Amino acid sequence: MRLDLLVATFRRPELLAEALRSMFAAPRPPGLDVRIIVVNNDRESDLHSLQSIIAAPPVPVLLLHEPRRGKSHALNLGIRASDADYIGFVDDDERMAASWFEVAYATLAPGRLDFIGGPMLPLWPSQPPAWIPQRYRAVLGIVDNGPARAVYSTEFPGMLVGGNAIIRRTVLDAIGGFSPELGPQEAHRLMSCEDEDVYGRLLNAGATGEYVPELVVHHHVHQDRLQPAYYRRWCFWNGASKALLGRLQPESVPTIGGVPRYMYGSALRAAGAGLKAWLMNRGAAARLEAELPLWQLAGQLYGRYGLRRLRTSSSATDPRVKDRLPSPRRQ
Repeated sequence: MRLDLLVATFRRPELLAEALRSMFAAPRPPGLDVRIIVVNNDRESDLHSLQSIIAAPPVPVLLLHEPRRGKSHALNLGIRASDADYIGFVDDDERMAASWFEVAYATLAPGRLDFIGGPMLPLWPSQPPAWIPQRYRAVLGIVDNGPARAVYSTEFPGMLVGGNAIIRRTVLDAIGGFSPELGPQEAHRLMSCEDEDVYGRLLNAGATGEYVPELVVHHHVHQDRLQPAYYRRWCFWNGASKALLGRLQPESVPTIGGVPRYMYGSALRAAGAGLKAWLMNRGAAARLEAELPLWQLAGQLYGRYGLRRLRTSSSATDPRVKDRLPSPRRQ
């Protein structure tokens, strides 16, 4: 079984080096052939700081440069450069658990699954602040859907997250790559939902996937994100991203002004909860948690009416996604 592990990176050389070291240290079962593809998404292609780390790596490492800013552009370049049976996705600010490759191989070897994903557990820089809303763990890149394996479906309480996923190559080719309209971009670094878009297309295509709690990565929680202002910005841009996602994959729900009606209901209930939390002098976490749905609604409205119109061609139909690049042979 051949697995290409794809890492898009942007101005995080120290964290990227740490991520690579964790990948090199993780044991690989004899039946698994691994290669790591690193795609630099900065305008400068210089990754000299990695040379000492990849001088004699235990697995092949392919360095690519995608000057078009946007995480989706970088991921699509890596996909085009891959010739593996499966493509894995991890972020440049993560640390891979030692059992990651072994769990991946044992889960995928029977051949019945098209994709798998797992938890992203936090690496805190310090003691977590008391005001952090527990319902908004995704803001900090924390994903944990429990200790039991589960089938990904419309009933699953989460989704396949792009920071810890593996997708069968033929299935990924069939559904297309990542939408350049979604995900972190040059002008809007907090745009998201590129993985949610791919997840929706996987389910719509009838692909079979499982959440695997043993497939663990540890995600650095950045110090500058531990502030309420970051939560507000993240929720606003998450709302804007979901508005764009709604154009790619429309929801079958009632809308008001092009925005799902339930968003207004959530915002109104949150406003009431916020007023109650203020009157009863509840903690900062309760007050912030009640405020965030309002920011998401504002983002939805901005995404609907403020952002430029979605291009008529998305990554699912973009011919660049299916074009193949010459791929260096494995050693």
